This record gives sequence, structure tokens and C-alpha cells, in this order.
Amino acid sequence: MRRFLFFILVMFCSLAVQKTTAQMNYVIQHSTTCAGTAVTFNATVFETAPFPDSVFWNFGDAASGLLNTASGIQEPVHTYNTPGTYIVSLHVVDGGAGTINLTDTLQIVTPVAYNFGPDVFLCGDTGTYIIRAPIIPNATYAWNDDTTTLGPVLTVKKSGTYTVKIDGCEVTDTIGVFFTRKPQLDLGRNHILCQGEQLTLDASSENATYQWLLNGAVLPNTQSQLPVIAPGGQYIVQINVAGCGNYSDTVNITFSNTAAPPFYLGPDTLLCPKEIFHLTAHVPGATRYAWSTKGLDVYDAVSYNIDTDSTITINNPGRYWAFVTVANQCEVVDTMVVRYRGNKQLNFNDTSLCLGNTLVLDADFGTGVYKWESIPPQRDDQNNTNQSTYFIYKPGFYTVTATVGHCVFKDSLHVYFNDTLQLKLPSDTTLCVGEPFTIHPSANVPDYIWQDGSTGGYYNATTSGQYRITAQNGCGKDTATMHIVFENCPCALLLPNAFTPNGDGMNDIFRPLHACDMKDYSMIIFNRYGEAIFKSNDPLYGWDGKWKSSLLNMGSYVWQVKYTKISTEQVVQKQGTVLLLR
Repeated sequence: MRRFLFFILVMFCSLAVQKTTAQMNYVIQHSTTCAGTAVTFNATVFETAPFPDSVFWNFGDAASGLLNTASGIQEPVHTYNTPGTYIVSLHVVDGGAGTINLTDTLQIVTPVAYNFGPDVFLCGDTGTYIIRAPIIPNATYAWNDDTTTLGPVLTVKKSGTYTVKIDGCEVTDTIGVFFTRKPQLDLGRNHILCQGEQLTLDASSENATYQWLLNGAVLPNTQSQLPVIAPGGQYIVQINVAGCGNYSDTVNITFSNTAAPPFYLGPDTLLCPKEIFHLTAHVPGATRYAWSTKGLDVYDAVSYNIDTDSTITINNPGRYWAFVTVANQCEVVDTMVVRYRGNKQLNFNDTSLCLGNTLVLDADFGTGVYKWESIPPQRDDQNNTNQSTYFIYKPGFYTVTATVGHCVFKDSLHVYFNDTLQLKLPSDTTLCVGEPFTIHPSANVPDYIWQDGSTGGYYNATTSGQYRITAQNGCGKDTATMHIVFENCPCALLLPNAFTPNGDGMNDIFRPLHACDMKDYSMIIFNRYGEAIFKSNDPLYGWDGKWKSSLLNMGSYVWQVKYTKISTEQVVQKQGTVLLLR
């Protein structure tokens, strides 16, 4: 009997050791180690136990009184006002994971007061700049963009705003490092314009300031472009490009007494891939033609006198203009911007159609001419229609020819009968609490009945659980389900340190990366003069890099955010900088 009891005790002890070892895989996480700054806590145990029975935190800060503990909160916030060593403990009880006790030692430090100096502008597309942080013996360093650099020196090779955490606490300053391309300053050739002709001089460059002079007199215009006004004269532009120095260029533009005849190259043009386009300058009394071109990028160089005929052949995108001499007396000028459409094509696939259903084909490439044909023919109003959409009611072979501007697109497909719904929902998924998620089913029907009785082609999921749809049409009836779990993810305010509002659909808007656990939100953006240039009370409505509908120059801008955490009712105020890149 004693041997049997001893065997049981050995097994029990073995199991206990295994349980303790498993718990050691969990860790407590914290957002900062700065004294006087709100520290947000979390723990990896909540990935295994997203809905625990009980949660109890002790921050090891007896001087904070009642604020030293937090109950029932997975992501609490605590502020340590005094530097020192603190033992943080977490007690979690979960029906599946059991009882978990975790501890962590937190070394709270005073933020290092440090000044990196003014922002740095360097000349050239690429380069190298060395940022040095204060040297503190035995300290750990973590730079905000390079986790592999652990020391007090960072080598910078791209534009950005930089700072460093020393012993987990961010220093009190940031520095912007910007690499500026060398300008391609070129005001063009000297010209004598006909009376009434219009011309604008362009000196656009990155990170530049502008000063214009006419016949030696300083003009009030400090913009990158200057409209030429009769009688004209000698125009000088002086620009200072941050990091690259001073540049200037001179051009003589004068006007004759001969009235300008009408001259118009036509509207800016969008061409098809590989299309060859012939552009003609029609000017009454023309005696000479001088064509020039420049790429669409501001730093592309100008190619002068590419042709002297009245018609040129274009096979590349760019800006094309002609100075046309009239009666050997004066010149008129006009410009056309030529772009090429991408390789987007029609891509209809053979498909199935259930009895009683309608299939809608969409061939929209913009304003143009659309010719549809079907074999066998459908209703009279469905053949040879000029609409970009087409409704299919029965099986057959369908073709479309879309003529949009200079482009012609063609495609075809076979439509068959198929008596299956092909109903399908996305795979089961796990999301963060507050993260938007729209369920888009796929099937041979446009509408569905959801688990709550609602109908529609999509459903906005906001809570954990099983989601179900039922669909029915001439193909029959079917049901599909999926499971969604919303977890309490780390929810500290996270803003990017740079964005590129260039309209390419990627990183165009500056706003919180995930807006959760927030209410009473407000954001203000300031320029370098302290002027408020953007305000928002919606974390999903961000800044597009404009002020008063105008694009702003590349540079660093200050943001201030204030909101209340829903889970703790704590008011959070933060400030930082964001780099606007073009």
C-alpha cells in the first residue's frame, strides 16, 4: 500500500512540474519603462485564454494606493511616478488553461533628456548619415526603425524621423533625416511670344524655397511656378534646396505686337498600351515648329527640339509641347500630357446560371461605345446595347467589344445551366475586438437569409460566434456556416511615423492603425509654424496630406491625439511627429 501511495505522489509531483513549466512560456508585456508615462500591460496568456474567468494584476507600486491593482482587465494601464525596480504580478483563472501566475521585473527609469539637433537635409537620392545617442554605460538601446542596431549609433540611409529608447524609455527628442534629389532646374529657351499668348515658368523641386526676379526687380511670387505677363523681360529664379544649396536659372521672354492666332493641341490624352499616337500642331501662318518633351516626373530632364515638323509621333508617356513661329514674327505655345492606360483587360470566365436567375456582366472602362452580341440572340433590348453592363437570362455564347477613347477591348464567355447553388462562406477566422469585418459569401444567388433573419449580400460581424446563411433559388436550397472569434488584442494607440499621400492606394492616409478601445477621440495636425492644419474626431477619418485642398510639401508635421480608453475610462493624451513623403 505504501508503495502504491508513493507511486501516486510521484505522478502528482511530475504533473505539477509539467504545469509550472507550461506556465513559464507565458510572459507579461509592457509598452514602456518611462517614469511618469502611462504603461500599458498585456500578457501572452490571453492568446490561449481569451475569455478567462478572472484576471487580477498587481503593479508592485504600493505608493500608488488603490491604483496598485486592477481586476478583470486584460490590458490595464498604470503610471509609475518614481524610478526604481517594481515586481509586477498577474493571476489568471481560466476553465481551459487552469490557474496561471506570472511575474515580471520592471526597471522604471527617468526619460533621458537629449537633443539630437535640427532636422538634417542631405543632397542626393541616397546617402549615409550617422545619428548618435548619449552614451550610458550598460544601457540597452532600441531605435524606432532598426531592431538590429542595439548601440548608441545609428546609420541612416533613407528619409525618416528617428528616435531611440534607452533602457526601454524613449528619449525626449526626435530627428528628421531627409535625402533630397538634386534639382533639374531648367526654365527653358528664350522666346518672343505673340501678343496675348500665355506661358508659365516652372522651377519645381523637392524641399525648395523660391525667389523670382523680373529685370532685376524682386517679385512677390514665392511659388514654384510663375505666369509670364507682357511685356515680359529677363526672368531669374533663385531656389534654395535643403541639403543641396542654391541654384538659379535665367530666361528671356518678351512679347511682340503681332496678335496670337488660335493654337490648341487638344486635351490631355490617355492611350492604350503600346499605342503609337500622331500629334499635329495646327497654326495659321506657321513658319517654324520646335517640339520638346519632358517625362511626367518633376526630375525628368527636358529634351529640346525633338522634331521640327508640324506632326510628331508619340510612343511614350510624358509632356509634349510645341513653340510655333508665326510669320517669322513671334511664337505661340501649347502643351499636351500623354499617359498610357495600364494593362487592365476584360476577363470574363465561362460560368453557370441557375434556372430563373440573371447574370450581370460588367465591362466598364469608362465613357465609350459597348457592343454586345449573343448566340442565340436574347431579347431585342439586350442585343447591340451601348451600355457597359449586360444582363444574361439564359445559356449561350456572349461577346463584348468596348471602344474607349483610343482603346478597344474584347472578350467572350459561355454561360451554362447548373442546378447547384455553390454556396460558400469564408474560412473560420480570429480578429481583434473592435476590428471591422464584413462577411461576403459566394453563391449563385444575390441575396441570403442570415442567422438573425436579416437579408442581403453581405453581413457586418461584430461579436464572436457562429454565422450562418441560407440561400434558395432555382438551383435549390443550401446552408453554410463559419465561426468568428474576437479577441482582446493589444490596443495601445499606434500611429505610423510616415505616410505617402500620392494617390496610389497604399499608405495614403495618416490615422491610427487600429482604432479600438477609444471614445471621445480627437486629432490635430500642426505645421512647423504651429498652425492647426487638420482636425478629426473620428479615428477612421485621417489626414490626406492636404491643407485647404492643396498638397503640402514633404516634411515633418506634429500631431496631438486625445481620447478616452473605454475599458478603463482613462484619458490618454499623446504627441508625436509624422513624416509626409511624396
